[in-house]
Amino acid sequence: MQREIIEHEDRWIILPLRQSRIVATEWHSNQVDLILDTGFKVVVGYDAELSLRTSKEKSPGRHELTHWSSEEAERILESEILSPVFFKSGGARIALRNGWLLLLADRPATSPAAVYSQSSLLWTRDGLSSQTEYPVLRIDPWTGRLVTTPEWPPRPSDLAINYESDDIND
Repeated sequence: MQREIIEHEDRWIILPLRQSRIVATEWHSNQVDLILDTGFKVVVGYDAELSLRTSKEKSPGRHELTHWSSEEAERILESEILSPVFFKSGGARIALRNGWLLLLADRPATSPAAVYSQSSLLWTRDGLSSQTEYPVLRIDPWTGRLVTTPEWPPRPSDLAINYESDDIND
């Protein structure tokens, strides 16, 4: 099992989830827990979608979990994870070996979405937790090389900017 999380400008690829198998599905009143054979748990809401081989949003084959019976959804989901991609916009795309995709929309959603490693929180729609169990490797989008410099701090939310000014320094 690879232990790194690859960070791109717009997404994380959580490599420790690769080759994990979804071995159990627990249906709750507002969420579905996907239990993996490696100790991970993926939590999704009932608005999570399944699609066969396409992630296009308007695809006629893309439906919410409730489109299928729980038995049929479990049969679809009980497969090996090939590509676990979690977007910084809050969505996710998990490709399964059987050709199905589990998709979480990145639009503002109130449904649960999380990834747990053993009992610690790893990812939510808000981003990665501040965990240290898995190293995060930032990759340059142009070269594909590892970025070793520190990140620029985010823009402060309280900057006093005068948008009506003609002065370039305002």
